[in-house]
Amino acid sequence: MKHILIALMMLTLGSQMQVLAQKKGKKDKKELKWDWDGTLSKNADIDNYLRTVDGLYKKVQAYKVDFDVYTIKEDTIYLGDKTYALCSMRDANGNLVSRSRVNWQFAQAYSESGKIIMDMTEAGAMSASAALTLPQLGWDALKFAKYVKGGPAVISQGLSVIKAIRGRCIRNSRVWKAMKDGAIEDVSSIGYEGLTSDVVSKLNECFYIKEINVETDMSLEDIIKHNEDIMAEIDSRNVLPEDKSKELNEMPDLEAELEKEGFVIIGGFGNT
Repeated sequence: MKHILIALMMLTLGSQMQVLAQKKGKKDKKELKWDWDGTLSKNADIDNYLRTVDGLYKKVQAYKVDFDVYTIKEDTIYLGDKTYALCSMRDANGNLVSRSRVNWQFAQAYSESGKIIMDMTEAGAMSASAALTLPQLGWDALKFAKYVKGGPAVISQGLSVIKAIRGRCIRNSRVWKAMKDGAIEDVSSIGYEGLTSDVVSKLNECFYIKEINVETDMSLEDIIKHNEDIMAEIDSRNVLPEDKSKELNEMPDLEAELEKEGFVIIGGFGNT
């Protein structure tokens, strides 16, 4: 009888939590906070589930910190009758990122997202069992219901976060690959005089430079100033320190990898 009463209370609590979540969701879409402090229920199934969800939450937070950090910056310079596009990647602090580091970032973001999504699938399969086990805790079920019933929301939102970041990586990789194909190997070949050795090094290490068919109606004076401003901005930027463990010379083809898994690429996102 006690288990039946507790089960009914859990269902009521679950319904109330769902209604509150829906009402809150209509007001805003703030990130869900998982605040489980590690307290265990002494029930193996529930404790394993809570540890799994907790681990996934932390992995998603780490993934955001590690991989949602680079943005593409595109510029244009004009030399004689030619126009060149300059493409670079910047970190959150505006530092330039080497091309080999960018390649590694793309590959790692894809690899890690796959691992986390697999873990989420396994955790999702555990959700129903953990919820059904709650009444076995007696009155302690009230204390753990919040976390057991919050697990699916953590998994669902985490999946959305991972897919969104991976989608941005795919879109960035498209631009990066398009600039790489046919890019100038050595910046000195474009005939831009007066560049410091530091700027030349940054351009060769961190930029893809490509001739494009674009005309400008700027005056010669404006063109000179425009080019000087671009080079001055590059000169003012630091390059993210080297880390040999985070370099990859060959750019990974993320879209091809996703297609192997049965994903359809729509607007840069992988969708099953």
